[in-house]
Amino acid sequence: MIKLFLLLGLLVVGIIAGPFIYDKLGYVLISLGNWTVETTMPGLAVALLLLWLLWEGTKWLLSKAFRLSKGSFDLFGSWQSRRQQVAFTKGLVALDEQNFQEAQKQLEKAAKADAFSGVDLLAAAQAALRLNQTDKARELWQKAARQPATELAATLNLVRLALKQENHAEALRLLEGLHDKHKDHPSVVAHWAEALAGLNRWHELKDKLKGWKKHLGMERYDHWMRAAALGTFAEIASKEGANELKARWQTLPRSARKDPAQQAAYVRQLISQDMHNDAVEALVSFLDAPEPGLLALFKDIRAKQPTAALKKLENWLKQDDANIAVLSALGHLAYNAGEYRLAERVITRRLNLQQDKTDMLLLAQIKEATQQPMQALEIYKQTLSGE
Repeated sequence: MIKLFLLLGLLVVGIIAGPFIYDKLGYVLISLGNWTVETTMPGLAVALLLLWLLWEGTKWLLSKAFRLSKGSFDLFGSWQSRRQQVAFTKGLVALDEQNFQEAQKQLEKAAKADAFSGVDLLAAAQAALRLNQTDKARELWQKAARQPATELAATLNLVRLALKQENHAEALRLLEGLHDKHKDHPSVVAHWAEALAGLNRWHELKDKLKGWKKHLGMERYDHWMRAAALGTFAEIASKEGANELKARWQTLPRSARKDPAQQAAYVRQLISQDMHNDAVEALVSFLDAPEPGLLALFKDIRAKQPTAALKKLENWLKQDDANIAVLSALGHLAYNAGEYRLAERVITRRLNLQQDKTDMLLLAQIKEATQQPMQALEIYKQTLSGE
């Protein structure tokens, strides 16, 4: 830069001094209409130099003024940003303190600027929800759902709200509108299953469960498999009758008929159709060993002579006489079949191993049925007092 100014200075000196040295100043005439300028070469050089200096000075002043104004704007912007940050912090603290009105007030201040990637909208929606302002909460979640960072969280809140209001179709619409990268999220999958169940779309639910197993976890997967199977069988029974249900069961693939969830749903539907003899027969054929989910179904069966089932349960007790699930199932099945002595013996044994209010009530009913009213009354008192 210094070299440039030195060269420029030498050039100017040469232009001005040259004509004087050779005693030839030259002549310059500039004519614009009626306006003329006459000067020498050195005069023109000086005029051009002054114009250049004036231009550079003007640029420098404008640049300086712009920087000063930008600094003032940045200062104002920084001040505004700090105010929004303070409001956001106060809002979160108030929300945690359950001061929902203050939280709403502060978070609305923070939400005036798009500075928190939608997190402020989520927090404001929670405050509105706690104040029973459901429509306001929905509006805030809808805004947050348009932010990439909060799309999933906001949509899940909208889905939960729709499910709570039993608007399963709306919940499903929201879930289907999510970006593909979110559709394997455990919460998305769980709510999707709930929405399909609410719409009685059992076949679709069963198909989707095949790919959802690892996302749901075994417990929830089993729950929804049972629900889907039960819903499917209930649909068949209600539309086509119990006999068609039995026929349809036989047409299922062997793997489906071996699935405990499918078996439990089938037996429950037989019981709901008052086909208790068919239900107990099915359970006996399904069970090769005590399986808690199926054992519990014996308690709902009211068959008059469930001989094969009673024998199977008693054989299991010979192998393990402390199996509480088998004792309880046998006691209920025997009582419903009118086998009061057997029922009393096994339920007493079961209660000696572990107290249970349901089985205590069953024992009281057995005492009533066998003309032991005082003992029945004493057991009822124990269940009411929690002893």
